[in-house]
Amino acid sequence: MNNMIRINNGIRNIALWSILTFLAILFLFPILIVFTHSFMESFEVANRYTHLVRPGNVSHAVDGIHFVRLSLIPDFVTFRQYIDLLLHYPRYLGMLWNSFALALPIMLGQILIAAPASYAFEMSNLRGKEVLYLVYIVIMLMPLQVALVPNFIVAEWLEINGSRWAIILPGIFNPFGVFLMRQFLRGLTRDYIEAAQIDGAGHLRIIFMVVAPLFKPALAALMMLTFIENWNLVEQPLIFLQGISQWPLSVYLMRMDGTGFIFAASFFYLLPTAFVFLYGQEFMVEGIQLSGVK
Repeated sequence: MNNMIRINNGIRNIALWSILTFLAILFLFPILIVFTHSFMESFEVANRYTHLVRPGNVSHAVDGIHFVRLSLIPDFVTFRQYIDLLLHYPRYLGMLWNSFALALPIMLGQILIAAPASYAFEMSNLRGKEVLYLVYIVIMLMPLQVALVPNFIVAEWLEINGSRWAIILPGIFNPFGVFLMRQFLRGLTRDYIEAAQIDGAGHLRIIFMVVAPLFKPALAALMMLTFIENWNLVEQPLIFLQGISQWPLSVYLMRMDGTGFIFAASFFYLLPTAFVFLYGQEFMVEGIQLSGVK
């Protein structure tokens, strides 16, 4: 009987791991394609993915119709795409800086706002705080497109429309950070906070000396989620920013589809978020688990 149970469990585990491996390969395949194709020559990219077919290499063009010729390994491996991108296309680095100039301030601002705001929601005895918190939840659940028009009106009123602040300020006050921090704070014991209050510590000292060290997993999760979300901005730059020179790389990539180094540009764009995720994935999982976010 025990042997049969072990065999069934083994078969079930093999089937589960096979399914997970297949799904992992399926999701990683586009990234692998971008990586391997970043070592193609520009003429090979044109031959495979555009209507610009070179003479003598038209096996994938039938009756004037161009077909994508997909393969994992390029015909000729070269670093020309990266050389052209980094040395001969300075606008790309400017757009990369624009992405950092939006994502980093929003990430840091959310941390500075979310920690004390969540502490106030959880520890204060203010009347009506749960109603206000409900408003936070409702705003968080709204689609982004619903808030774009009010944000545009407020940006016009503050005379910041056309600058990065029209995107940074709404991003800083995104209610998700407060929600995540409060959920995490609810799962913590209040013994440390009560002991600090007995010793005469004020709220600010409790936040920075007691609560902040306990917040580390949730803060790490918030930093990662906020950075990744704002690294991939699309709608806000198109609406609030004036001029291509202000665009982040997430928007400008669509203008590079005719260049021969689009795959190198795309892969280089993936690296910051990949490093953030690989470095902090344990913190993110722990923070989300402890905060109770499903």
